[in-house]
Amino acid sequence: LFLFFLCCDSQAVIEPTTSGYTCSLNQTTSPCQTYVYYRAVAPDFLDLASVGDLFSVSRLMISNPSNISSPSSPLVPFQSLFVPIQCSCNRINSSMSISYAGLNYTIKAGNNFYLVSTDQFQNLTSFQSVEVVNPSLVPT
Repeated sequence: LFLFFLCCDSQAVIEPTTSGYTCSLNQTTSPCQTYVYYRAVAPDFLDLASVGDLFSVSRLMISNPSNISSPSSPLVPFQSLFVPIQCSCNRINSSMSISYAGLNYTIKAGNNFYLVSTDQFQNLTSFQSVEVVNPSLVPT
């Protein structure tokens, strides 16, 4: 399962579709480094290791911008975190390109695109966007 986050150039005033923010492949701002705002939640994401694994970044990459003194410190529920991601423009089909940060995530039994996008990734992406970039995947 590939996850594509809704991210865009901060100077652009573009409304997203349910599939994501559209972009032009010749934009000079692609790729870009940015941060997502994420909250530590029980039971699965109360340590930087699990959050880091979810976003494929190190604990240190989260602890520094989140002002956490030790990468091994336990997190409290709903603690604010800033997680670095890299965005770019990706062609989905011949008529559509969207801004995204591509992450790999293994969908668990009983989950669906909606649960993954709203629970694990806290609405950082839409389930429609996940479906668009995973057209042949059927969660079981």
